[in-house]
Amino acid sequence: MINKELIKNISKKPGVYFWKDSNNNIIYIGKAKNLKSRMTQYFDINMQNSFKTNKMRSEIAAFETYVFETEAEALIFERRSILKYKPKFNVAIPTQATFPYIAIKKQKSILKIELSNHYKRKNDILYYGPLVKGKQYQSLIKYLKHLLISKDGQIQKKMSEEAINEAFEKAKRIIKFGKDFKTELIEKRNEASENEDYLLAKYYQNVYELIYSKDSKQNLVFKTKKDLDAFGFFIANNVISISILHYRSAIMLNKTDFIFNINTSLKDFISNFLEEYYAKNQIPNYILLDLDYLDLFIDEEIKSHFLSNQTHIYNQILGMAYENAKNDIDNKIKKFKKTNNLDLILSDLFILLKQKTNKFVIFDNSFMSHTKEVVGACFVYQNGIIDPSKKRAYILTRNKNSNSDFNYMYQNVDKFLKSNNEDIDFILVDGSIIQIKAAKKAMHDNQTTLPIFGLRKDILHTFEALVDENDKEIPIENKDTFNYLLRIDNEIDAYAKRWFNQRHKKNMIETPLEKILGIGEKTKKLLLEKFGTYDAIYNSSIEQLEEIVPKKIAIKIKEASNSNK
Repeated sequence: MINKELIKNISKKPGVYFWKDSNNNIIYIGKAKNLKSRMTQYFDINMQNSFKTNKMRSEIAAFETYVFETEAEALIFERRSILKYKPKFNVAIPTQATFPYIAIKKQKSILKIELSNHYKRKNDILYYGPLVKGKQYQSLIKYLKHLLISKDGQIQKKMSEEAINEAFEKAKRIIKFGKDFKTELIEKRNEASENEDYLLAKYYQNVYELIYSKDSKQNLVFKTKKDLDAFGFFIANNVISISILHYRSAIMLNKTDFIFNINTSLKDFISNFLEEYYAKNQIPNYILLDLDYLDLFIDEEIKSHFLSNQTHIYNQILGMAYENAKNDIDNKIKKFKKTNNLDLILSDLFILLKQKTNKFVIFDNSFMSHTKEVVGACFVYQNGIIDPSKKRAYILTRNKNSNSDFNYMYQNVDKFLKSNNEDIDFILVDGSIIQIKAAKKAMHDNQTTLPIFGLRKDILHTFEALVDENDKEIPIENKDTFNYLLRIDNEIDAYAKRWFNQRHKKNMIETPLEKILGIGEKTKKLLLEKFGTYDAIYNSSIEQLEEIVPKKIAIKIKEASNSNK
């Protein structure tokens, strides 16, 4: 922990502070209306209980501050900095926590209606959600297409700009799913049933249940049809359980749950959480929080949706959100601690490797003798978790030499380094000294220097030891650390094998003819009619092939047949 005296000259203006560890890594980014006051709180004995864990404080070795004239400037800079540096003690919303929405998008020649896993705040897109199980909503999407983009019973593939705008405005009214929509849906269902079109009646009933099934189960009656998110918070054992109840058009659509360690003051944590959450999800008309949190130092766009006029009914909803956050808390904490001990593992790896562990990459290859497919795979890990957007699979060039392990790892690392423009702390290779040397050569050829380590396998091809660049074993005493390396090794191995199997299966089905540019189904048919079998085609001379195809294509056929032998 740094000396409190270092903070005495800090400005009292609004600003942003970076806490750093002994290796100058940014571990937390915070904002403040008064920088000096806020940073001093970390040292105030009377404030210690406001900070639910001591871990972050114990790691602070340095800091950096940015002073601004306005609170708004500080808020914007904090948000950008968190996105850029991704400090380990700031709130990180899990990727899988973003639920799908029904998206209605204006496009150049059509109004597109589809499920979308990503929410983007744009004037030409409408959203309905978030949805827990998006696939269940296909019948609603089909019905919306019928209402908005069909003409004479057929879905239009092209619309005029005027028609798109009219349909978009109509969609704004429809997705409120008000009384008129509900009445019309019931009438259509009843009419289909009376006409004994039971499949159509069932379809309308499915749409009805998707939207209104919770109506009968809901005791609370809103006076407003506005969208609302209600937040419940429950704290136990330095962990916060969060439950969000999502109300859309006065109906509770679903519930989202989170659980986190608290690394700073409670209000700072909730402020950061809300900013992270609504960076990825739609901001509703109203955000319902306990009155204690209405004064949060937070983005004004979010704060403007806070509901301050809390009636009895809204207090009931808050109580329900709190009960959901509290529900089954012991099992929630047990599961959380079992799956979220990455901080300890990464700290242990930092000691073992003597390297930062914020971002690293792992490589593996998959191939078999007597097959021509070779696949290289690499994963990038950010704060110990796979970055899904950085998963890569490379098609490598087959090498008939005995030194193929070296060659394939070289190709794999080389391809990654040529396309990578981000800072990496270290490299892991699936293997030991051969693979390490190959990766070092690839780094040398790309004028890059990175620490490198190997995950050595036993005779059963299972991870058995961590080795340094000289193939010297690095002892691992922490069982969780060993199991973590075993897991990431298994993950990259499975990914590489899956891609290899897909390539091999595709090549087993395809013939060399189908890969030659200039040979279509018609030409293939003429060749088979002439020669009878594929083997006969491949064994024919160029002159014989020229009776059916041009000389240029004939030469390509012979080249393909020779490379396939």
